[in-house]
Amino acid sequence: MAVKLDALNGHHYLGTQEGERLVRSPINAIVFPENCPSANQPLALVNFSQDEADDFVSANIANLRRIQENNQRVVTDQEAGAIAFHRLVAARLGLVSPKFNAQNYHVDYNDAIQLDHDQTEALGVINNLAGLVPEAMQNDINANFVDRVAIVAFVFRGRGHHYLDDYEELYRRVWRKCRYDEEGLHLSWQLIATAALHGIMPEILDNFWRDECTAGHVNGALIKRFDVAPAGAAGPHVLHQGVLDLVMIAPGIRDRLTEAIRYLEQVLNELSQHRFAGSVNHRYYGAPRVAFDEKRLGAIAATIKAALDQLTDDAPLGKSPALIRIARNAPITGGVLGRAIGQIANRPEVVETLLHPMQVQNAVVPVVNPQQ
Repeated sequence: MAVKLDALNGHHYLGTQEGERLVRSPINAIVFPENCPSANQPLALVNFSQDEADDFVSANIANLRRIQENNQRVVTDQEAGAIAFHRLVAARLGLVSPKFNAQNYHVDYNDAIQLDHDQTEALGVINNLAGLVPEAMQNDINANFVDRVAIVAFVFRGRGHHYLDDYEELYRRVWRKCRYDEEGLHLSWQLIATAALHGIMPEILDNFWRDECTAGHVNGALIKRFDVAPAGAAGPHVLHQGVLDLVMIAPGIRDRLTEAIRYLEQVLNELSQHRFAGSVNHRYYGAPRVAFDEKRLGAIAATIKAALDQLTDDAPLGKSPALIRIARNAPITGGVLGRAIGQIANRPEVVETLLHPMQVQNAVVPVVNPQQ
């Protein structure tokens, strides 16, 4: 067998050791038939005629029918119809288009593909397949399409991938928070996040979520999650939240963790330069990587974790994977300081000052001695 010279022209490194590696997959291709309208710029509304909409849906169903693994079709006709209709709505809203220059959006390719005359004819679009998208399905998808896109944007930003098997519970939990049932989805979350909506470039995906939140078109459960830190940069944000909380009841903690807090503030300042700075997918947004040394933040994390263990039974912050991971770097320091902070609740003069400050003249919250 001859050596395939094309194989020598690629990069001999992964380049994506973290985050999602965006690669072409046949099931994610969004095909635009010959003469089908498409957006010239992201988020620009596109008007489809009835025939154009039917042709678009038919072409995408036909293309999905051709994709096989182990001599079996990858999706059923019903799934293909639902995927095609998701894509049609995305195309109409200017979320996907073959006219978008991938490099302008920090990715290597565009999943939206413009077909020429021969390619369109080869799919047999003239044999209308739009009947595989019944009206009830269209109504269900249209009713919460914006939230479907928003939840994919949320998971991709917060977890770093569109879909992995262990994200299934997250998708279902947040969807229930939106007060939606799953019967009207017509697709699994895996197919929604991949085949149906994966073609939306990451930057466009996040900008759409932002704009629809601003316009008030997104479910409240997904508006509340818009400020979620991107995967890879959650740790410093979690620590900042915890430090603010600690200083309220133990101001002297700043003196004990001066260097660590100064470093945390430095990192946060770097992360503030771009909302995807430090993300495992920073390259898809043109954002800086912002590497930081978790060991230098270990004492803060361990103190917060120990204090939470002392003072609360079920604090969400205490369950943060980022907090737990970073805290492992300084278990002794965190244990001592956390226990000292935990003693505050047992000191009547402190409790009185915190709860009834106007009734205590010249009261000062004492700095806790970690040796007590």
